[in-house]
Amino acid sequence: MTAPPSIPMKSAVVIWLGQVLSLLGSGLTSFALGVWTYKTTGDVTQYALVMLSATLPAILLGPVAGALVDRWNRRWVLVLSDAAAGLSSLVLALLLFNGLLQPWHAYVTTAVVSSASAFQQPAFAVLVSTVVPQQHLGRANGLVQVGLAFSQLVAPMLSATLMELIELKGILLIDATTLVLGALPMLLARIPREHLVSSSGEERVPLFEAIRAGGAYLRATPGLLALIGFLAASNFLTGTVEVLVTPLVLSFADVRTLGALTTAGGVGMLAGSLVISAWGGPKRLVNGLLGFQLTCGLALICVGLATSVPVLAGVAFAFFFGLPIINGSSQTLLQRIVPLALRGRVFAFTSTITGAMLPLAYTIAGPLADHAFEPAMASGGKLVPLLGAFVGEGPGRGIALMFLIAGALAVLMTLLSTLYRPLRELEAPPLDAPAAKPAVSP
Repeated sequence: MTAPPSIPMKSAVVIWLGQVLSLLGSGLTSFALGVWTYKTTGDVTQYALVMLSATLPAILLGPVAGALVDRWNRRWVLVLSDAAAGLSSLVLALLLFNGLLQPWHAYVTTAVVSSASAFQQPAFAVLVSTVVPQQHLGRANGLVQVGLAFSQLVAPMLSATLMELIELKGILLIDATTLVLGALPMLLARIPREHLVSSSGEERVPLFEAIRAGGAYLRATPGLLALIGFLAASNFLTGTVEVLVTPLVLSFADVRTLGALTTAGGVGMLAGSLVISAWGGPKRLVNGLLGFQLTCGLALICVGLATSVPVLAGVAFAFFFGLPIINGSSQTLLQRIVPLALRGRVFAFTSTITGAMLPLAYTIAGPLADHAFEPAMASGGKLVPLLGAFVGEGPGRGIALMFLIAGALAVLMTLLSTLYRPLRELEAPPLDAPAAKPAVSP
């Protein structure tokens, strides 16, 4: 059976730009809502609840959303996901204009947007894998990483400026507008139906049986399970250091230095995204993924040992340069290997597992720093005689030790992964659809 023709590159780029616009609008609102909640309540717990509402629903809904994405028309999944997010922003704006907005409204609407993203992310990943020719998948995923990096770099700075100029109500209206504009290319693009719907007879299989079939496929593919486990562990280590970077830098420098280092990391992420979008990734994607993960681990070790701002800026650039190449390479691997009928479930399962690592890391890292590592590396602390010569002693050096350990674990994890044959051979010829049919039968 011949594959349906790819859509024109111009149409694919316009769809991508629409999704970047949606990401930017959502990023503006996410930042502004957090600021508004904290300024309104003065309560860190209330602020944390907004952050939790932005992540937890997508994690919980992931497996169900992935199974439904494999059944539904992906055009409408993407359009309705954007519509749900846009409607949430409009509701918040109306409440704010009428003086009725309360923090709990922010929790509810943020949870709605998070729930919509549980459908949007796997649907877009599957769509990219079907409309883009196989030889260009690496570059296409690089463009996706460019959009993510751009929104993460620009949205907080732009949102902070707009909060001063047009306040939260203006940002909410901008968000609703960007979501509408972002959905239009997807709505109007001429995409063959074969790219939008997986014709595998899945709609006759009970939903939870279909979810179990996705799990059965992964259990039968140890290389994919190893890849997902590797990405989850990497995300956990990244989340651990992400929550600690601010207290580490502020222990020996000022807020301006923190901003400069954050900018260096953001520029590194954007540069890495541009490189992968132009390059497409290494010929052996697994080797590239492991190689850049090794670089990221070494960068974390350097953070634990250094206090020189120029050195840390270079390390931040190098660390964040590698992340989009790791993410783009892993996404391309999944798109090439997983049968189309199962991609929504596998992508959603991957997002659920890796996404769950971030809040877990955030929860664990703070108490570990406050109650274990910082006291141990304070002047006269228990670990100072053993490690003080390497990482120093005093405020922030316990956190520096955590960076050192996280980097060493990342390096060790990467080296051990190179020894696992199913992961090394993950780029064997992809399983075809007929081979996967037993896994999706009732």
